[in-house]
Amino acid sequence: MIDRRLAQVKNVILVMSGKGGVGKSVVSATLAALLSEAGHSVGLLDADIYGPSAALLLGTRSRPEEGSRGLIPPRVRGISVMSVDLFAPGEPVPLTGTAAVQVITEMLALTYWGPLDFLIVDMPPATSDIMMLLTALKPRRLAAIVVSMPDNLSLTVARRVLELLRSGGIPVLGVLGNMVGRDSGDEGGPGKLAGEFHARFLGNLPYDTEVRKAADKGNTEILLQTRFAHALKRSMGQSGEPLGPALS
Repeated sequence: MIDRRLAQVKNVILVMSGKGGVGKSVVSATLAALLSEAGHSVGLLDADIYGPSAALLLGTRSRPEEGSRGLIPPRVRGISVMSVDLFAPGEPVPLTGTAAVQVITEMLALTYWGPLDFLIVDMPPATSDIMMLLTALKPRRLAAIVVSMPDNLSLTVARRVLELLRSGGIPVLGVLGNMVGRDSGDEGGPGKLAGEFHARFLGNLPYDTEVRKAADKGNTEILLQTRFAHALKRSMGQSGEPLGPALS
């Protein structure tokens, strides 16, 4: 059933970090908005069951509609958004690992995305069962972007994610440094990490307080005007297929 749901999705992009608090969700939402702005059909799946934020970042609280083809995600600025937070807004989701995997499995099996150029997946932190589930999917094209802050802890965890992706044969579009300038960490760390795995280094994104303001308002129009969004667009333009031409 999941394979059939993804049959009309050309590219599935997993945005990963392995560690919480590195800005992965903001990268996912901004990337989805940039792709939509560029004229592509885009979906955003929030797979972070315990800390869902996609719906909040994009400013929607609409519940998915039940249709003859399955659950129809609400659309924001042309982006189809699916998140557990749309079913229980703001409520805690006390699930075991097995139950969390089941929730993601059901969302994938029941959601009707329709034809999409890109499905962006905001992955949960840590190398969890959900990660194992999603990296085992067989869409037309599956690849990952690994996000890391420049501090040693973030880099260490991101290294584990890259090792798992390599062992699983999942292509890595690149490594992206985020919130650079926020602390005194080694700003060259994400670039060195990319080199270690022979992956593209997509560049460093600045720490931008305007992003928080846009996120608090759930306003993608403001979000796309931030230095962060402009830097992410430049970064993706260097990544080659499939994202480079999409954002040029």
